[in-house]
Amino acid sequence: MLDYFNESKQPREEFERKMDWCYQLKNIISKHNPDWLFNIVPTGSTVTGLATKNCDLDVAIHIPQAARVLNIEYDNIPEDEMKNHWRRRQLEILQIVRITLKNDEQIRSRINWEKGVQLVQAQIQILKIETVDEIECDISVVMEPFLSSMHNSFMIWHLVHIDQRFAPLCAVVKQWGSSTGVKNPKDGGFNSYALVLLVIHFLQCGTSPPILPNLSKVYEGCNFIAMNDMEYPLLLDFDAPLPNELPVIRQNYGTVSRLFLEFLHYYHKFDFSCNYISMRESRVLSRFNSPNPNVRDEKLKEVYIEDPFDAHNPGRTVRNLRNIRKIINETLNMFIPQKDPTNSIENQRKNFHFPQLNDIILMKTSQEYNNDVREDFGSNFFHNDAGPSTSTDIF
Repeated sequence: MLDYFNESKQPREEFERKMDWCYQLKNIISKHNPDWLFNIVPTGSTVTGLATKNCDLDVAIHIPQAARVLNIEYDNIPEDEMKNHWRRRQLEILQIVRITLKNDEQIRSRINWEKGVQLVQAQIQILKIETVDEIECDISVVMEPFLSSMHNSFMIWHLVHIDQRFAPLCAVVKQWGSSTGVKNPKDGGFNSYALVLLVIHFLQCGTSPPILPNLSKVYEGCNFIAMNDMEYPLLLDFDAPLPNELPVIRQNYGTVSRLFLEFLHYYHKFDFSCNYISMRESRVLSRFNSPNPNVRDEKLKEVYIEDPFDAHNPGRTVRNLRNIRKIINETLNMFIPQKDPTNSIENQRKNFHFPQLNDIILMKTSQEYNNDVREDFGSNFFHNDAGPSTSTDIF
């Protein structure tokens, strides 16, 4: 699995091309809109250290100035009406950027116009662009002062550098998710960011000893990482070291392959109808006891994940948890020999094909739902004297 990640991860040359594109994008938009006070902020896997070759580039036009203007223009109006004005203003900005890219000679030649520049009006409105050097770029507009995607990327970048198993585990989980439909937000699966949060939560609470810390708790009061969307550093330096050393705890020596199996087993057992994941607290909490009605009502969202910093639910895209459970069960069953009709252990071993990495990351699933994992999978394989943790105060 380590070899797979090293072979598939984003090359330095590709990263530099993407940063050059961001730099050019900023200059061209500024040239045609000199009154705009904004930044072009690359976010997501490209900057976290989780990127694979030819992955999409997520870019945010961060322009709080637009929100301030709206608040002046539409003072004292209902919240729902203001949300509509925000959405229209974001759309206007994307349309202006689209026209700018089409009309500017300098940047027009860099865009693959056969693929076009597509304006996608989904829940998050984006401008989809592909360059002639095959950078697929999704541009969004963020008008809030707090740029959640940037702070999330900063947190993930540091976690990647804290433990070398985190990035390969994410790569395997995401590729497995893509092959099976677990990672397919359009059709009711998780999005990429939510899957990364599931991996982080598992490495904080689902394996013992825990592997990843809760950086907001460790560095509370250091003005290093966001505490929430109201308390956060105004500047983030991705090259800056951690403010001080992490607390020393007992080490977890699990391999990436073992952790992948533990990850599957953890979420095979996880009851999303009763519980939710609090990334902010690094804990599993009861949905029934939450003061938030959106958390309490499982009919609204099958999966609730509390984002590390703001109020949105990264698990909101999941609409078919039953199918996801089926896929997890099928994956776990690949590691367990089927019973031989004659109860011959020798025949069982002879006929068993232990799955290779490609069997997992290129896995095809059946159409029938089966909630059973053979012989209580994990009762022996995952035995751990300490047992998995449901919370961690620091780590």
